[in-house]
Amino acid sequence: MNGWTGKLLRVNLTTGQSAVESSEKYFDYIGGKGMANRIIYEEVPNGTEPTAPESKIVMAIGPNTGTNAPCSGRTTLAFLSPFTKYNAIVDAHVGGDTAVMLKGCGFDAMIIEGVASGPAYIKVVDDEVSVEDASGLWGKTTTETTAALCEKHGAGVNVMSIGKAGENLLNLSCVISGVAHSAGGGLGKLFGAKKLKAIVLYGKKATKVADPKRLMELNNYIMSDLMGANNNHVVPTVPQSWAQYSNKSTRWTGHPGLTWGAAEGGPIDTGESAPGQPTLMGYRTQKAVFDHGPVAEKYTVKMVGCTSCPIRCYGGVNVPMLEGVTPNTTHANTCIGNRPYVGLLKNYQDVHDEGDGKLTAGVYSAILADDYGLWDNYGELNATLNYFINNGLMEKIMTPEQYNEIDWTKRDTGDMTFIKDILERVVDGKHPLSTLAQGAYYVDQQYHDLLGDDYLNSSAMTLWGLIGAKRHHGNECAAQVGMLTNIIYNRDGMCHTIVNITGSGLPYEIQRNIVEEHFGEGCLDKPRNYTRMNEAKARFAKFGVVRQVLHDSFTLCNWVWPMTFSPRKERGYKGDLSAEAKLMSAVTGTEWTEEELDFAAERVIQLHRAMTVKSVGSRDMRNLHDVIPEYAYNTEPDVPVFTEGTVKMEKEDWQLALGMFYQQFGWDEQGSPTRETLEKFGLGDVADDLAASNLL
Repeated sequence: MNGWTGKLLRVNLTTGQSAVESSEKYFDYIGGKGMANRIIYEEVPNGTEPTAPESKIVMAIGPNTGTNAPCSGRTTLAFLSPFTKYNAIVDAHVGGDTAVMLKGCGFDAMIIEGVASGPAYIKVVDDEVSVEDASGLWGKTTTETTAALCEKHGAGVNVMSIGKAGENLLNLSCVISGVAHSAGGGLGKLFGAKKLKAIVLYGKKATKVADPKRLMELNNYIMSDLMGANNNHVVPTVPQSWAQYSNKSTRWTGHPGLTWGAAEGGPIDTGESAPGQPTLMGYRTQKAVFDHGPVAEKYTVKMVGCTSCPIRCYGGVNVPMLEGVTPNTTHANTCIGNRPYVGLLKNYQDVHDEGDGKLTAGVYSAILADDYGLWDNYGELNATLNYFINNGLMEKIMTPEQYNEIDWTKRDTGDMTFIKDILERVVDGKHPLSTLAQGAYYVDQQYHDLLGDDYLNSSAMTLWGLIGAKRHHGNECAAQVGMLTNIIYNRDGMCHTIVNITGSGLPYEIQRNIVEEHFGEGCLDKPRNYTRMNEAKARFAKFGVVRQVLHDSFTLCNWVWPMTFSPRKERGYKGDLSAEAKLMSAVTGTEWTEEELDFAAERVIQLHRAMTVKSVGSRDMRNLHDVIPEYAYNTEPDVPVFTEGTVKMEKEDWQLALGMFYQQFGWDEQGSPTRETLEKFGLGDVADDLAASNLL
């Protein structure tokens, strides 16, 4: 079998038994997200509490996993959300080598069910599967757990583990893989509820592909002609000899004179990595410098990342100032994971160089959070903590003794140990600060008398919806298009398809001309100069989520894909949106067109939406699910909507946008799939299910 293995693993924690079953009936859902969502739909009854014994976790990968296709090392885990309203289906996506190890063990997916009688971990080494005692690991950090299991089973194993946040059943908890990669969405709580401390994976089986020669040719084509840097940014930050354009906001930060200052053996100059030089791509995305500023160059050891990824977007740093303060001085992560709770401080205490105080505090907070397995929810927990501090609410949720035992002056002076003072109480599980890690919706439910309607609707929180999900590239990114790409999900959208385009670094006119060839005139507004909703924008928004779901199912990294643009001037900067279909064809041996693969991805969206409708218990998704907070309409009050300089939205226009978006997917005016649409995608059984619940 090419690409897929044809097998899935079922592990029952209650009995300690495992079984191998066929995965072939799920191939219509591609893999990854699609396969995992379908299994949850079939096996977890609607209305199940996320932490109930009947609840399940499904880890799945795709046919592309385990090949050498660029950026194919992602894993999807599907489960019921513990932290957003309705507890509907969500996914976590994690990098590292988890995916390739699961495929190396011979499986397309693993279903985790039941509850262990005591702390346990799952071990899958090639064909050997067992549930092992983890009582000696319970209470340990994720780093300690990973080290202990690597020492026991071999340094090459992949370890996914939870820390105190998951053990103490915090909604905002995650699973850490390989000490640097996190799977969020509240997954840590589900591990904790099942008494599952960790998963150990190690497999040596090869992934068979139908046409290895074609795959290698495609890889070379993609890396030489199409790929830029992280988020498919195809323009460098500073002028280079080969580049027609430069843009200081992109993530193509590597350039002559910028070094890995702490590299073993001495600094390494990142230099130029012009298109057509795949072996130099790992120097392009200097993410530590992008996130922490120029001071990070001195502490950058190298860039690291996921299996099969040439981009290397994880900034690996060594910060000696943390010696004796944290268990180790090194850290590797990207995006908010580089500095999740540095925003708790109002000032920073520099040590050696200007700016190194913020870097040190950021890495300090990242090490703590990863060890605790505490999920930031794309900055929501930091925002909630600051909201309560800034509005004088901490005194109201704690006793005077609890409040006074915290030295609040540290926040003003920039003493980074203030972060630990807060976080260790958050992960305690019994302290009042733990309640702030429930997720915004449940925080609002518990403290609504204190918060009123302001909290969920605040620009300080920047949620995408009142279900409590954090905005992830919304109206500040392509206006209505950006916000529409969020509403498909029951957590932050994690959808980078559109921001990969708007943030590419190319001049707006070039972006617009290329994108309009695909979706029509008027689909892409100039930043902060938005126009009213139109059908081209609806098509563009649909493309955004279809490709996100495709990447999470195939799998590919949506931080880099799709290849909408190219860094090559001779291509007119045009990318190749059929590249995913070409990879699918080479891997599986079945010829796929771009349209056919998008159709398969949309099948997953239709299933996901139907599952969400069941969780909501109503077809009226427009008024119960797809509702955006008031800040989106009230921001920048002195600037009229649809004028230059604002990202403000208009309520009437948003309703129009929803209707056009629904039409693109064949949904009714309330945003619910119709029978005709579901049957078109081979989901007649889902239509019958909705009809039986009076939801069709």
